[in-house]
Amino acid sequence: SDSEDVSEAWRDLRDVIINAACAVLGRMERIKHKNWFDGECEQVTNKKNQAYKRMQQRNHTRGAVEEYREARRKEKRLHKKKKREYDKQELIEPEHLSSSNKIRAFYQKLNKSRKDFQPRTTLCRDKEGAILSSDEAILARWVQYFEELLNGNASEQAEGITIDQNQGNFEAEERVPTIKVVEQAIKLLKNNKAPGMDLMTAELVKFAGPENAEHLY
Repeated sequence: SDSEDVSEAWRDLRDVIINAACAVLGRMERIKHKNWFDGECEQVTNKKNQAYKRMQQRNHTRGAVEEYREARRKEKRLHKKKKREYDKQELIEPEHLSSSNKIRAFYQKLNKSRKDFQPRTTLCRDKEGAILSSDEAILARWVQYFEELLNGNASEQAEGITIDQNQGNFEAEERVPTIKVVEQAIKLLKNNKAPGMDLMTAELVKFAGPENAEHLY
């Protein structure tokens, strides 16, 4: 079918571009984010664990218990120190990036620090326009909406989008874009964006050459 031919042609083009990029640019390894728990922290934690085992083996003698408590105090002090230093560095780095005009890196750092927890809220409106927030009310509204669709009363609003069968021109065909439109669309692709499932970034599409636009067309 035509859709299968288009999909196969796209996969072939994608593979050619990605293979060429890997051959010329190479592959970039993921950069592990820094963490405050380093080798020194691991060492002091291991010493505390060893002291705990000795305390168990010696039936909690006074000396063994005191040795374990001291090891645990050292661990807590070091961990607090490392965590404090790490947090301080996390605050200094965005300030440095901002002052050195590395705006993109600054916002990446800022977004990373804000992604720890982001509550997601889902809302919709009832027929009178009142906002519904509870899961039960939202579910009931969608049931009501789809029942009205099935009954032929499709002139409704769902999440702010008006659906009206009487106003739609479903027989109108969209014009096929010209090669100039395709070239302009490629130029307008934004850089520094994460690739999708095909692993194709905007930069790869842009710098694949003029023949790429013809293949996409």
